[in-house]
Amino acid sequence: MLLHGCSFDVIAQRQVRVVSMDNMFVVNEGLALVVLGIPTILYFLLVKWFDYQPTGQLSETIANYSLFNTLYSIFLSMALVTLLINFNGVQDDTRKEVESILSAARLMGGLSDAVELKKSLVRYAKDVVEHDLVAMRSGTLSREASAAFDRLWEQAYKTTLRTKNDETIHRLLLSELADISKSRLTRRVKAKENLHPMIFCLIVVGYYVMLIKAYLTRVNNKKTQIAYEVCTFIMIMLVITTIIDLNTPFVGIVNVDTAPFTWAYERAGHITGLTPQ
Repeated sequence: MLLHGCSFDVIAQRQVRVVSMDNMFVVNEGLALVVLGIPTILYFLLVKWFDYQPTGQLSETIANYSLFNTLYSIFLSMALVTLLINFNGVQDDTRKEVESILSAARLMGGLSDAVELKKSLVRYAKDVVEHDLVAMRSGTLSREASAAFDRLWEQAYKTTLRTKNDETIHRLLLSELADISKSRLTRRVKAKENLHPMIFCLIVVGYYVMLIKAYLTRVNNKKTQIAYEVCTFIMIMLVITTIIDLNTPFVGIVNVDTAPFTWAYERAGHITGLTPQ
């Protein structure tokens, strides 16, 4: 058999292996904790060590920062909504790729001579599961799956068409392969960060301004001030963490479900008669 020796247990182990530092989500979250967390800790140390006198005209001082608060809130909201829309788009394209793989497998059953073509399709599905899903953690696609997809196209063009029915099915098959190509391009583009680095710089700078604002607008009641600051800083950092998470749709806490690829691999093997052993 084509897939002799390929165990789904091995594939599963690769997919659930311990996350290493090549995982984009781990790297980005680590940088966020450093870039945002250290200044926050320094802020509280500064407040503790230096007896800063609260401003006398507190209401006027807070009013001066109201425009910044509004702009920063809108900016974070727009970034979050944009990434949510992008995440849903990637999820839909992933579903379409799985559907196209299964549709192609079924169409091949109607061709007079498609043995090698079936093997190429199942091999591609196998390489996606074994290699692509791992490579996407670092924001790229695997060479193995890319090469397998190229071979699938080559085999599609080499397939002998003996009847008009073969020609009709072949056109439909090429359409499904084209859809897979589009979905692969989406995975390649969206696997990396989807917000421009300048936007993250603005988010970080805005957070630093929030720290300065909190320091300059402190009130006499220290307990009240600390309670306000802790809640505010935690909320902003959680929003930024969510933005970072959604920015890498294939890794992290919130990520696109790639389990259907394993299911598609198994189903394609059954449909084409190349059941994995």
